[in-house]
Amino acid sequence: MNIILSALVAGAVSILSTEPLRRLALRTGILDHPGRHKIHREPVPYLGGVALLAGAAAGILLGRGPLGALAVTGVIAALGLFDDIKLASVQAKLVIQAATGAAAVALGYRWNLTDSPLLNDGLSIVWMVGLSNAFNLLDNMDGLCAGIGAVALIGIAAIDPALAPLALPFGAAALGFMFVNLSPRRLFLGDAGSLPLGFVAALATISLANRAHGLHSIVLLVFPVALAAFDTSLVVVARLRTRRPVQLGGRDHFSHRLRLLGWSRWQILGAALTAQAAGVLIAALAGSYPLAEAWLAVPIGLIYLTAWLRLLGVDPYIPGVDSRPEIVSA
Repeated sequence: MNIILSALVAGAVSILSTEPLRRLALRTGILDHPGRHKIHREPVPYLGGVALLAGAAAGILLGRGPLGALAVTGVIAALGLFDDIKLASVQAKLVIQAATGAAAVALGYRWNLTDSPLLNDGLSIVWMVGLSNAFNLLDNMDGLCAGIGAVALIGIAAIDPALAPLALPFGAAALGFMFVNLSPRRLFLGDAGSLPLGFVAALATISLANRAHGLHSIVLLVFPVALAAFDTSLVVVARLRTRRPVQLGGRDHFSHRLRLLGWSRWQILGAALTAQAAGVLIAALAGSYPLAEAWLAVPIGLIYLTAWLRLLGVDPYIPGVDSRPEIVSA
């Protein structure tokens, strides 16, 4: 019961703090201004990530969840907030993310894939940094990052209730923020929300993956956050094929490609949340091996692969499409 209550409180705090934080952002000038590669035409307040973190923190404290995980995630949120306001360099962000990942490893969030503790530590840190930034890349359409994070974390809590004290408050806070902010849009999630959401997802998936070994461990690590892996791999492969910079932002993500195919914003969001739920289902089915139903994960995985190949064939770099990379501070 405490877990359910903590989730309800997390969602409520996230919802109720959105409007005060919007007013604070407007008063202090913490705004995302329109730019060459941005869709919005007027400045939009940031601090959505603060609402999400406030909700999650309230839920974790009430449910007596892992305070160490909350603390290191708070460091990532602070880094994201600084980047929203001042713009941090790519190098500084990676160093701080890696150092925070090392702190999380020291707290016990280590992916035990091999017999080498040092290699396991390195793989764990790479996963934390990589997934944090993958969620950051997903924050390119209203509701997308928060919605995918909510489905992933709530799904992880359902697969392994032992992870619910961490995953469920963050998932509920993300869901609450998405619900109140989706239409009309009030404020952006920003790096202060997308980075910690990905970081917590990394902590939760590492813990989940340690339930199994070998291939099953990899499936439990990746598929609960399937759409983040889907989008990042799609963009990286596409840019390598066309000799474009991998490390810079651009309008060539799966959401942009679906828009080029004529999909509406609501169609894209609905499909994304459904696909993310399917990824969680793959992880749940794979975790049931050697039971026969585990093989149901295979056709769902093939659908993912087919969609990935189809979107890879959509060219967002054609003349007339503004797909130039978004320049970030260096």
